[in-house]
Amino acid sequence: MRLFQTDKMIKESEIQGEIPKYSKVTKDVMKIVWPSMVEGFLVALVTMFDGIMVSSIGNDANSAVTITKQPIYFMICFITALNIALTAIVSRRYGAKNQASVNKTLHEGLKLCIGISVVLSVFVACLARPLCQFMGATTNTIDYATTYLTIIASGFIFNGLRLTINACQRGIGKTKISMWTNLIANVVNIGLNWLLIEGNWGFPELGIAGAAIATVIGNAVAFIICLVTILFPKAYLKFQVKHLFHFEKETLKDIGHILPSCFIDQIFMRIGFILFALIVNYLGDDATYVHGICNDLNSLMFTLADGFSIGTAAIVGHRLGEKRKDLAIIYAKVSMTISFICAILTCIFMLSARNLLIGMYKPETQDRANMASTIMIIAAFITLPQNIQWVITGILRGSGDTRFTATSSLVSVTCIRPLVSYLLCYPAGLGVIGAWIGMLIDQVLRMGLNIWRFKQKKWLQIRL
Repeated sequence: MRLFQTDKMIKESEIQGEIPKYSKVTKDVMKIVWPSMVEGFLVALVTMFDGIMVSSIGNDANSAVTITKQPIYFMICFITALNIALTAIVSRRYGAKNQASVNKTLHEGLKLCIGISVVLSVFVACLARPLCQFMGATTNTIDYATTYLTIIASGFIFNGLRLTINACQRGIGKTKISMWTNLIANVVNIGLNWLLIEGNWGFPELGIAGAAIATVIGNAVAFIICLVTILFPKAYLKFQVKHLFHFEKETLKDIGHILPSCFIDQIFMRIGFILFALIVNYLGDDATYVHGICNDLNSLMFTLADGFSIGTAAIVGHRLGEKRKDLAIIYAKVSMTISFICAILTCIFMLSARNLLIGMYKPETQDRANMASTIMIIAAFITLPQNIQWVITGILRGSGDTRFTATSSLVSVTCIRPLVSYLLCYPAGLGVIGAWIGMLIDQVLRMGLNIWRFKQKKWLQIRL
């Protein structure tokens, strides 16, 4: 019952003021968390629908999209690193009621985002084919993969800018804005998929290129909506063009204080994910296709953990900005508890509905369907440690403890997951199933590391 008594969540000596009841804390947490959960769910849902719609071209096209995901995520990881720093700083300044500093952080973040996005777009678009070959594309998938990646990379700046604006909005607790922009963008994306992939209603039949174009246009629409939200005179976050032409040294210094560790954290994670994807992709087209289906479905379920992680990062930042470390601990623990309850429900759902969900992708052979069904059992149990470790990751990042998250990413994601997955895939002969067992071990290890760090409470002492 201590899990549901806020005054029992901290030591008496740590209390700094009035402690709200569990119901009040839960309401505050869910107010910020649920829009982030819905947003993440919509993004994952569109990814799943992309896969289903692309499957109408053939399983090779679906495998090609799976191959491009790691290069695309590689691009996004640099923006994500920037946005982790921005959310941490904005939430802390918002808690301290410093609106001027919040808006300076927004403008410096946008400048950095533009520079990063342009460089990444040119780099990936020019090297699309070699990158796809490196990721394991075969003669059946290389043309599809190159076309898809080139188009996505060319329009990446829209995605980067919308993510950065949304990161700042989340920092002040405005998670609904991000949710609605993604909802509208996703409707546009799915609609254009239907029109452009198969050429419905007189539109050209563009196949996999149509799917990529639909994604870019959807991101562009989302960026425009995000931009509008920071142009209102009475908005808390206010964008002014004149501020793009000079730099705020103090604000850049604040961002630079935690940005390097955010970059290292994301790069280590991405290296680990790329190695993991290579291990799977070199197993052949069957393994790549099945892994793509299961990864889409797992991502759909992961949105619950991601929503809690994003929302809790903002909440913890607000409480630390208010100089209430006791409330930061309480809000963090309540969020972790609710997230784990959601993980249990998600696990049950995935075990029950896995064959129905897999059937939506129309696997060409029964062997592929059976393999996917087995992997989804493992994926269901992955949600349990995943939800806990990812929420704590959000807490640590929101407090600025990004050096530890970078270290844990290096140990678990970059080293342990690929190594264990390789040993289980090849020497042990388990194939793609072995890779998912490796993922489960990685999640359990990160959960243990994060719980240990959370209990140390060093994250409460970091200044931003």
